[in-house]
Amino acid sequence: MKPRRFFVEDEPLGPGERLIKGNTARHLSRVLRLSVGERVLLFDGSGCEFPAEVSEIARHSVRVRVGEGTFVDRESPLKIWLGLGLCQPATMDMVIQKTTELGVTEIVPLKTDRAQRWFAGERGASRLRRWERIAREAARQSGRSLVPQISPWIDFRQVLRQRETNGLKLIFWEGEERGSLKQTLAGQERTNQVQVLVGPEGGFSADEIEQATAAGFQSISLGRRVLRTETASIVVIGLLQHHLGDLGGLP
Repeated sequence: MKPRRFFVEDEPLGPGERLIKGNTARHLSRVLRLSVGERVLLFDGSGCEFPAEVSEIARHSVRVRVGEGTFVDRESPLKIWLGLGLCQPATMDMVIQKTTELGVTEIVPLKTDRAQRWFAGERGASRLRRWERIAREAARQSGRSLVPQISPWIDFRQVLRQRETNGLKLIFWEGEERGSLKQTLAGQERTNQVQVLVGPEGGFSADEIEQATAAGFQSISLGRRVLRTETASIVVIGLLQHHLGDLGGLP
Protein backbone atom coordinates (compact mmCIF):
# COMPACT_ATOMS: atom_id res chain seq x y z
CA MET A 1 0.00 0.00 0.00
CA LYS A 2 1.36 3.40 -0.99
CA PRO A 3 2.11 5.67 2.01
CA ARG A 4 -0.32 8.49 2.71
CA ARG A 5 0.67 11.89 1.38
CA PHE A 6 0.72 15.21 3.27
CA PHE A 7 1.53 18.85 2.57
CA VAL A 8 4.03 20.52 4.92
CA GLU A 9 4.10 24.30 5.29
CA ASP A 10 6.69 26.83 6.41
CA GLU A 11 10.30 25.80 5.69
CA PRO A 12 11.16 23.72 2.59
CA LEU A 13 11.59 20.00 3.18
CA GLY A 14 14.96 18.25 3.20
CA PRO A 15 16.62 15.16 4.68
CA GLY A 16 16.75 15.04 8.49
CA GLU A 17 14.44 15.50 11.48
CA ARG A 18 11.31 17.58 11.00
CA LEU A 19 8.69 18.65 13.55
CA ILE A 20 5.21 18.91 12.04
CA LYS A 21 2.62 21.08 13.77
CA GLY A 22 -0.81 22.52 13.04
CA ASN A 23 -3.55 20.88 10.98
CA THR A 24 -1.26 18.27 9.41
CA ALA A 25 -0.04 17.08 12.82
CA ARG A 26 -3.61 16.87 14.14
CA HIS A 27 -4.67 14.89 11.08
CA LEU A 28 -1.75 12.48 11.42
CA SER A 29 -2.17 11.85 15.13
CA ARG A 30 -5.87 12.27 15.91
CA VAL A 31 -7.69 11.44 12.68
CA LEU A 32 -5.48 8.77 11.11
CA ARG A 33 -3.95 7.74 14.45
CA LEU A 34 -0.63 6.86 12.88
CA SER A 35 1.91 5.07 15.05
CA VAL A 36 5.64 5.49 15.52
CA GLY A 37 7.45 3.72 12.70
CA GLU A 38 4.75 4.28 10.07
CA ARG A 39 5.81 5.78 6.76
CA VAL A 40 4.31 8.76 4.97
CA LEU A 41 5.06 10.90 1.92
CA LEU A 42 5.54 14.64 2.36
CA PHE A 43 5.53 17.46 -0.20
CA ASP A 44 5.99 21.20 0.10
CA GLY A 45 4.87 22.49 -3.30
CA SER A 46 8.41 22.50 -4.74
CA GLY A 47 7.73 19.61 -7.12
CA CYS A 48 9.38 16.94 -4.97
CA GLU A 49 8.09 14.21 -2.67
CA PHE A 50 9.95 13.16 0.46
CA PRO A 51 9.62 9.76 2.17
CA ALA A 52 9.39 10.10 5.95
CA GLU A 53 8.99 7.89 9.00
CA VAL A 54 7.08 8.88 12.14
CA SER A 55 9.53 8.93 15.06
CA GLU A 56 7.52 10.66 17.80
CA ILE A 57 3.91 11.67 18.40
CA ALA A 58 3.13 14.41 20.92
CA ARG A 59 -0.10 16.18 21.84
CA HIS A 60 0.26 19.01 19.32
CA SER A 61 3.07 17.83 17.03
CA VAL A 62 4.51 14.88 15.14
CA ARG A 63 8.24 14.35 14.61
CA VAL A 64 9.39 12.57 11.46
CA ARG A 65 12.67 11.49 9.88
CA VAL A 66 12.70 12.80 6.31
CA GLY A 67 14.61 11.08 3.50
CA GLU A 68 15.94 12.33 0.18
CA GLY A 69 13.40 14.04 -2.05
CA THR A 70 12.44 12.81 -5.50
CA PHE A 71 11.12 15.05 -8.26
CA VAL A 72 7.60 13.98 -9.26
CA ASP A 73 6.06 15.23 -12.50
CA ARG A 74 2.27 14.98 -12.32
CA GLU A 75 1.63 18.48 -13.63
CA SER A 76 -0.10 19.20 -16.90
CA PRO A 77 1.99 20.66 -19.75
CA LEU A 78 -0.82 23.21 -20.11
CA LYS A 79 -0.57 26.26 -17.86
CA ILE A 80 -4.05 27.59 -17.09
CA TRP A 81 -4.65 30.96 -15.41
CA LEU A 82 -8.25 31.26 -14.16
CA GLY A 83 -9.78 34.65 -13.42
CA LEU A 84 -13.01 34.03 -11.49
CA GLY A 85 -15.68 36.60 -10.66
CA LEU A 86 -16.25 36.63 -6.89
CA CYS A 87 -19.18 34.34 -6.06
CA GLN A 88 -20.88 33.05 -2.95
CA PRO A 89 -18.25 31.57 -0.58
CA ALA A 90 -19.42 27.97 -1.04
CA THR A 91 -19.21 28.34 -4.82
CA MET A 92 -15.69 29.78 -4.62
CA ASP A 93 -14.63 26.89 -2.36
CA MET A 94 -15.92 24.31 -4.84
CA VAL A 95 -14.34 25.93 -7.90
CA ILE A 96 -10.95 26.20 -6.20
CA GLN A 97 -11.06 22.58 -5.06
CA LYS A 98 -12.17 21.08 -8.37
CA THR A 99 -10.04 23.19 -10.69
CA THR A 100 -7.00 22.44 -8.53
CA GLU A 101 -7.70 18.73 -9.05
CA LEU A 102 -7.95 19.42 -12.79
CA GLY A 103 -4.51 21.05 -12.85
CA VAL A 104 -5.10 24.81 -12.95
CA THR A 105 -1.91 26.83 -12.36
CA GLU A 106 -3.26 30.04 -10.80
CA ILE A 107 -6.65 31.31 -9.63
CA VAL A 108 -7.39 35.02 -9.31
CA PRO A 109 -10.69 36.17 -7.71
CA LEU A 110 -12.08 39.14 -9.64
CA LYS A 111 -14.15 42.11 -8.52
CA THR A 112 -16.58 42.47 -11.42
CA ASP A 113 -19.70 44.57 -11.94
CA ARG A 114 -21.94 41.77 -10.62
CA ALA A 115 -19.55 40.16 -8.15
CA GLN A 116 -20.44 39.43 -4.54
CA ARG A 117 -19.36 42.12 -2.05
CA TRP A 118 -18.57 40.01 1.02
CA PHE A 119 -14.78 40.03 0.56
CA ALA A 120 -13.87 43.37 2.20
CA GLY A 121 -11.51 43.63 5.18
CA GLU A 122 -10.67 40.77 7.49
CA ARG A 123 -13.44 38.62 6.10
CA GLY A 124 -11.74 38.64 2.71
CA ALA A 125 -8.32 37.91 4.23
CA SER A 126 -9.63 34.93 6.21
CA ARG A 127 -11.38 33.60 3.11
CA LEU A 128 -8.11 33.83 1.14
CA ARG A 129 -6.39 31.73 3.80
CA ARG A 130 -9.22 29.21 3.56
CA TRP A 131 -8.84 29.03 -0.24
CA GLU A 132 -5.12 28.36 0.13
CA ARG A 133 -5.89 25.49 2.51
CA ILE A 134 -8.46 24.08 0.08
CA ALA A 135 -5.95 24.25 -2.78
CA ARG A 136 -3.26 22.49 -0.70
CA GLU A 137 -5.65 19.71 0.30
CA ALA A 138 -6.89 19.27 -3.28
CA ALA A 139 -3.30 19.10 -4.51
CA ARG A 140 -2.51 16.49 -1.85
CA GLN A 141 -5.57 14.38 -2.70
CA SER A 142 -5.03 14.51 -6.45
CA GLY A 143 -1.31 13.70 -6.28
CA ARG A 144 -0.09 17.05 -7.57
CA SER A 145 3.41 18.07 -6.59
CA LEU A 146 2.71 21.79 -7.05
CA VAL A 147 -0.04 23.84 -5.40
CA PRO A 148 -1.76 26.46 -7.56
CA GLN A 149 -1.32 30.06 -6.52
CA ILE A 150 -4.47 31.69 -5.10
CA SER A 151 -4.05 35.45 -5.49
CA PRO A 152 -5.80 38.21 -3.55
CA TRP A 153 -8.85 39.60 -5.33
CA ILE A 154 -8.25 42.23 -8.00
CA ASP A 155 -10.46 44.56 -10.02
CA PHE A 156 -11.55 43.09 -13.37
CA ARG A 157 -10.42 46.07 -15.43
CA GLN A 158 -7.08 46.22 -13.65
CA VAL A 159 -6.36 42.57 -14.41
CA LEU A 160 -7.08 43.17 -18.11
CA ARG A 161 -4.29 45.74 -18.17
CA GLN A 162 -1.85 43.39 -16.44
CA ARG A 163 -2.36 40.13 -18.35
CA GLU A 164 0.28 38.90 -20.79
CA THR A 165 -0.49 38.66 -24.50
CA ASN A 166 0.93 35.14 -24.96
CA GLY A 167 -1.24 32.07 -25.44
CA LEU A 168 -4.97 31.60 -25.79
CA LYS A 169 -7.21 34.16 -24.03
CA LEU A 170 -10.87 33.25 -23.49
CA ILE A 171 -13.79 34.92 -21.71
CA PHE A 172 -16.95 32.87 -21.27
CA TRP A 173 -20.28 34.67 -21.65
CA GLU A 174 -23.81 33.32 -21.89
CA GLY A 175 -24.72 36.15 -24.26
CA GLU A 176 -22.20 35.15 -26.93
CA GLU A 177 -23.90 34.10 -30.20
CA ARG A 178 -20.98 33.33 -32.54
CA GLY A 179 -17.84 32.13 -30.79
CA SER A 180 -17.92 28.53 -29.52
CA LEU A 181 -15.25 26.63 -27.61
CA LYS A 182 -15.41 23.69 -30.02
CA GLN A 183 -14.72 25.90 -33.06
CA THR A 184 -12.03 27.86 -31.26
CA LEU A 185 -10.11 24.77 -30.16
CA ALA A 186 -10.48 23.15 -33.60
CA GLY A 187 -8.73 26.11 -35.22
CA GLN A 188 -6.21 26.68 -32.44
CA GLU A 189 -2.51 25.96 -32.91
CA ARG A 190 -0.91 23.98 -30.10
CA THR A 191 -0.28 26.17 -27.07
CA ASN A 192 0.89 25.54 -23.52
CA GLN A 193 -0.72 28.62 -21.98
CA VAL A 194 -4.37 29.60 -21.61
CA GLN A 195 -5.98 32.50 -19.79
CA VAL A 196 -9.62 31.96 -18.80
CA LEU A 197 -12.21 34.43 -17.47
CA VAL A 198 -15.41 33.09 -15.87
CA GLY A 199 -18.03 35.43 -14.41
CA PRO A 200 -19.83 35.40 -11.06
CA GLU A 201 -23.43 34.21 -10.53
CA GLY A 202 -24.81 37.15 -12.51
CA GLY A 203 -22.31 36.76 -15.35
CA PHE A 204 -20.23 39.47 -16.98
CA SER A 205 -21.75 42.75 -18.08
CA ALA A 206 -21.75 43.72 -21.76
CA ASP A 207 -19.28 46.50 -20.93
CA GLU A 208 -16.86 43.98 -19.37
CA ILE A 209 -17.10 41.75 -22.43
CA GLU A 210 -16.31 44.72 -24.68
CA GLN A 211 -13.28 45.66 -22.61
CA ALA A 212 -12.04 42.07 -22.46
CA THR A 213 -12.27 41.58 -26.22
CA ALA A 214 -10.44 44.88 -26.71
CA ALA A 215 -7.70 43.43 -24.48
CA GLY A 216 -7.37 40.36 -26.74
CA PHE A 217 -9.79 37.90 -25.12
CA GLN A 218 -12.13 35.87 -27.33
CA SER A 219 -15.76 35.83 -26.20
CA ILE A 220 -16.90 32.19 -26.01
CA SER A 221 -20.23 30.42 -25.53
CA LEU A 222 -20.52 26.97 -23.94
CA GLY A 223 -23.76 26.19 -25.78
CA ARG A 224 -27.48 26.79 -25.60
CA ARG A 225 -27.85 26.02 -21.88
CA VAL A 226 -26.74 28.51 -19.25
CA LEU A 227 -24.35 26.88 -16.78
CA ARG A 228 -23.84 27.93 -13.19
CA THR A 229 -20.47 29.50 -12.37
CA GLU A 230 -19.10 26.40 -10.67
CA THR A 231 -20.29 24.13 -13.49
CA ALA A 232 -18.86 26.40 -16.19
CA SER A 233 -15.48 26.65 -14.44
CA ILE A 234 -15.11 22.89 -14.05
CA VAL A 235 -16.31 22.16 -17.60
CA VAL A 236 -14.00 24.77 -19.15
CA ILE A 237 -10.86 23.61 -17.33
CA GLY A 238 -11.71 19.97 -18.04
CA LEU A 239 -12.23 20.56 -21.77
CA LEU A 240 -9.06 22.61 -22.09
CA GLN A 241 -7.04 19.94 -20.29
CA HIS A 242 -8.53 17.26 -22.54
CA HIS A 243 -7.84 19.09 -25.80
CA LEU A 244 -4.57 20.85 -24.95
CA GLY A 245 -3.30 19.23 -21.73
CA ASP A 246 -3.08 15.72 -20.32
CA LEU A 247 -6.60 14.88 -19.11
CA GLY A 248 -7.72 11.50 -20.39
CA GLY A 249 -4.20 10.25 -21.16
CA LEU A 250 -2.33 7.40 -19.53
CA PRO A 251 0.29 8.04 -16.81
